[in-house]
Amino acid sequence: MSKVYESLKEVVKLKRSKNDPVALAEVKHTPGAILDEEINELEQKISGLKAAVKHREEEIRKETQHAIETLSEDFARLETKLKDVEGTARRKESVTQKNEEKLTTENHALQNELNTAKVTLNNRDNEIKDLKSNVDVLMKQLTESENAIKQAQAEAATEANRTGQLTDSFNTKIAALEAQLSDVKEIVRGKESAIAALEQKLSTETQAFENELRNKEELLAKRDKEINALKSKLEVLTGKIQGMSSFLKQAETLAAVEGQNSVTPGASETESGVTEKPADSPFRFKVPYAQTAMAQQTVPSSFFDLMSQELTRIIGPKAPAFVREHVAALGASIEKFPKSRLAELLEILSQDIVNEPQRTSFRTWFVKHAGGWKKLDV
Repeated sequence: MSKVYESLKEVVKLKRSKNDPVALAEVKHTPGAILDEEINELEQKISGLKAAVKHREEEIRKETQHAIETLSEDFARLETKLKDVEGTARRKESVTQKNEEKLTTENHALQNELNTAKVTLNNRDNEIKDLKSNVDVLMKQLTESENAIKQAQAEAATEANRTGQLTDSFNTKIAALEAQLSDVKEIVRGKESAIAALEQKLSTETQAFENELRNKEELLAKRDKEINALKSKLEVLTGKIQGMSSFLKQAETLAAVEGQNSVTPGASETESGVTEKPADSPFRFKVPYAQTAMAQQTVPSSFFDLMSQELTRIIGPKAPAFVREHVAALGASIEKFPKSRLAELLEILSQDIVNEPQRTSFRTWFVKHAGGWKKLDV
């Protein structure tokens, strides 16, 4: 920015030196495209910045595409694993169903055997009842034949033994059936535990994949925010460049106004008797009289009123108080404020404006309405 200001300053001095033959002879061989070169350099930097932003956007787009492809592959693998787990669960359910059918068949068979045993027992009970009914007859026939009674008693004893044997056999079968039922229940509980463990494992893996997917989405959102931040910075930079272009035009206008209001270099040289001396640049001149006249000039109080109105629009009703405080801090007053210190006042007031576009707008307004000071760095 200082280079641009120096170039503008040299152009202003060239315009001042149009009526001075000595100064014109001194600068006529100097290149007149310094400002154009500075502007070209600035345009090249802006082009490089745009290319860098475009390259960064392309990188972000590639990274985003790669992340999406990775998520798609992970999701496909997850679906494949889920299908495998579902197939395994279906196979286990099929095996469990077959076992249940087998157990049901065996249970039916055992139930049939139990029913048969019950029929036999009922028959035996009926026979016992018949025997009991025949006891009276036998009791009546006891006198008729003791041999018949003994034979009947022997048959009853045999039948009782047989009934006891059948009862023991049935009890053994029932115990075996209960043991088998217990085993079946243990197997079913084991299958249920295995299925529960499998479901828990599947739920854990699904949760892990969901967390990973959520992290990827957060990363994408973060990349989107970075892109938006870069776009915002680019817009701010574009605004600064536009403000800089406006400042260049205003500086040219200010130079023209300053050239009309100031004393010509020839006259100042005659009155002061000071000869021109080259400084760091062939376009710089030391004119003590002009500097003294600038220091003695004051700013009209109406300018401070306008400036307070402009600042009120930006920072609110406290603006006039800020202006008075900063003027007093510089050891001056609004009624007698030297033009030579306007640049210092501008730098102090700009610090109270936080918003960058508003700060640039206020500095541009200041350049447009102040006029006639030595240095301004927008």
